[in-house]
Amino acid sequence: MTQMTRRMALLAAGVTTAASAMPAAAKTDIKAALKPFACNLDTWYQGSAFADRFALAAKAGFTFVEFWPVRRANNGDSMDARKARALLDANGLTLTQYAPAAPNFSDPANHDALVVMIREAIADSAILGCKQITLVGHHVVDGMSREAMVAGYTAGLMRIAPLLEQAGLMALVEPFNTVNHQGHLLNGSRPATAMLRAVNSPMIKLQWDFYHMQLEDGDLIEKFTAGIDQVGYVQLGDVPGRHQPGTGEVNHVNLLKGIRAAGYKGPMGLEYFPLDNDHSRAVSEAVALSVAAGLT
Repeated sequence: MTQMTRRMALLAAGVTTAASAMPAAAKTDIKAALKPFACNLDTWYQGSAFADRFALAAKAGFTFVEFWPVRRANNGDSMDARKARALLDANGLTLTQYAPAAPNFSDPANHDALVVMIREAIADSAILGCKQITLVGHHVVDGMSREAMVAGYTAGLMRIAPLLEQAGLMALVEPFNTVNHQGHLLNGSRPATAMLRAVNSPMIKLQWDFYHMQLEDGDLIEKFTAGIDQVGYVQLGDVPGRHQPGTGEVNHVNLLKGIRAAGYKGPMGLEYFPLDNDHSRAVSEAVALSVAAGLT
């Protein structure tokens, strides 16, 4: 078992101080404390079948969830939008966003396939009651210059923008990092922010994953504030290890305060792997973080 780090001890101390000033009822309102967060069903509860994770998240106190693709094989069975919606409804959950598999549209040869995928995602999202999808599809293409790939990816976004705008569905472009996600065109906030400002669509924004941004950018609050006009959704994960806040180097209490101060009011995805596969502890620490950062 991993021992408590100095940062985790400081977080716990800060939470105790913050909680002492709160009414007694608020101290035990786990559901309210977790409401700013969306549990990622692909990184959490990995020892359980995907279909069972909806109930586990609800039992833990989550109101919101997110996941990767909705169309998938599930231990010999299949998962689709209708089955996922039934599981969401049965457990009183709302889906914030999901990530349909995208073709690599840095290459213009894949733009027709991109349109097919977006039309499919629009139909699935209507069933799911979901207003956002995450969009990647920016693998480096052998033999293409960076300039050509940027042009291809930008043209792909512009092609799907009218479809998204008509459907009221937001696509979230997610940049990665060059430390452990090599082979991608978009890394960190700067190239993606510039690209989306050029595309200039209200329905194409950034998936601002702070795990990737810490590895690639640093200066998390400053860069987030500078790019807030292009932020559509936020995800959290500490560095190193991609575990819960408090297990690594990022001061998440200050970060969450900075996120709210910059103007982002939406849910934040918990796209990390709970340390030691200890989900009870991860839930407790998410509640503590919410209280310490003044989210509840």
